[in-house]
Amino acid sequence: MPNKKYAKEWLNLAEKNLETARLLIKERHYTDIIGIEIQQAVEKTMKAVYGFYNVKIPRTHNLSVLYDFVTQYLDLEEINIDDLIIISDYYDVNRYPGPKYNIPDFDEIEHSISVAEKIYSRIINYIDA
Repeated sequence: MPNKKYAKEWLNLAEKNLETARLLIKERHYTDIIGIEIQQAVEKTMKAVYGFYNVKIPRTHNLSVLYDFVTQYLDLEEINIDDLIIISDYYDVNRYPGPKYNIPDFDEIEHSISVAEKIYSRIINYIDA
């Protein structure tokens, strides 16, 4: 039996990350920090589907892994997997300095938040249906 309440808890957390990212974009804040908020929003949004189906939520930040699970239940074909890889890297690569550290530009961040908002909208509509 679906667990809408648990899924909504994950979606509420995701909404906070989305709202934080929106505010930081409006202030033209550091894009690497905004990227982490976007990644967390997408991660928590996708983990809501695990919660909805009472499946143990994996301890991963890899959005491709989460996407593979989510797409077993709903269609996200409008989401480009390359966009998810970029968003995953905000958390996996851009949190700490090193050879792969990359500061995304504002165009990329604005595109990434639009991807995150599409995913959030699609999943919340699925949970609410």
